[in-house]
Amino acid sequence: MTKRLALCGYILVFANLSASFTWAADSHEKSAEKQKIAFSDLSKIVMEKNENVEAANLHTTAQKLRTGRLGRSFMPQLSATAGAEQFRNGTSDFQPQDYWKIEGTFNLYRGGRDRLEDKIRSTNLNLSRTLFSAVFQKELKEARLAYWNILAFSRQIADRNEALKINETNLRSAKRRAGAGLTTTADAKQFELHRISLNREIAKLKLEMDLSRNQLALALGLNEHKNIEVVGEFPEVSSKDFDIPKALTDKHLTVKLQKDLETIEQLKANQSSAWWQPRVDLYADVGLPALSDETDRAVGKRIEQTAGIRFTVDLGQGFEDHREASARQAEAASFRKKAAHAVREGEALDHELKHDLSVLAELIGSADQDVQVAESFLKLTESEFNRGVKNGPDLLEAVQKYFDFRDKRTEYYRDFFTTKAELESLSLLDQE
Repeated sequence: MTKRLALCGYILVFANLSASFTWAADSHEKSAEKQKIAFSDLSKIVMEKNENVEAANLHTTAQKLRTGRLGRSFMPQLSATAGAEQFRNGTSDFQPQDYWKIEGTFNLYRGGRDRLEDKIRSTNLNLSRTLFSAVFQKELKEARLAYWNILAFSRQIADRNEALKINETNLRSAKRRAGAGLTTTADAKQFELHRISLNREIAKLKLEMDLSRNQLALALGLNEHKNIEVVGEFPEVSSKDFDIPKALTDKHLTVKLQKDLETIEQLKANQSSAWWQPRVDLYADVGLPALSDETDRAVGKRIEQTAGIRFTVDLGQGFEDHREASARQAEAASFRKKAAHAVREGEALDHELKHDLSVLAELIGSADQDVQVAESFLKLTESEFNRGVKNGPDLLEAVQKYFDFRDKRTEYYRDFFTTKAELESLSLLDQE
């Protein structure tokens, strides 16, 4: 009986361990699933998952909630006061007594300050939208740059793996020729050394691709970069790639940012300049005064009612507001100058990037032809090597030239589309 119980215990333990290992294996398999990302997915993922973009969007929401100040300024302002006090006047002691007061004020006139404050808040909303666009375009640009880099590294790794296969074929051929006495063993050694070089390049490219995956994960707001799999290829360059309109002055992010800041400072300067205009309020209150304020009325429990119009001018603040208005004017002029410089800078950068696109497009077109010529030269060299006309170094040089031209073409494609990403990141993103 004891042996049977022990056997049952072993079986249960084994079953639990087996289930645990199965669960762990399934979890590992699920965690190892590749997350496929296409170029068309980048914008949506950045918008939904990038923390900086989310923060900028929340800031815009906050600024939107602050708008409508002018309408709210005409809403009645109510205040209530209540309490109890012990009061003594000389030798007279009074019984503790409650007091209370309810007061309402209604804004009649603020010298335009409320209207200016409303405009300031609306401009702050526009500024926050500009900042949102700047943050989104920056993060999207980083994601696109990483995407094109990963594609380039993937193609270069594939090219080197193909070069390894060709190198192994040439190595076997060189060994056969050396065995037949048609050449020396030095030819085979050169191919062996080339294999070592290719393996080192593959290892380096894999490291660089991992770094780009990490950058892509950061821009996309993903927790894990190891499982990212970029899908797609470099598209063919066409005339549509050049249909990027010149960033208009009011759509250029830097220019729009400076102009919004200039507007805000100018509005604040106008606010400070209105210090001499009175504040006019309609007010009314009702309440029971405190013993320390109105002893007779408080003791008599006589409720007070008051209504009237109040004019207020803060003369002591006038000098400081005058100085502040001058300072705000100077700040506005500063941002105006920065905006003017940003216009020049934006036009120069737009011209530079479009010129780079044009040059890279020409290089891509010639690179395709160069690769075809190098491929023809390689096939010819292989044929002559097999007939004994060319030796190992000649064939190795032809192979290296062929893959060098393919490498250059890949670099041109990467540079073209990263330059395009830079150009597209200059303009303002419309956001409702």
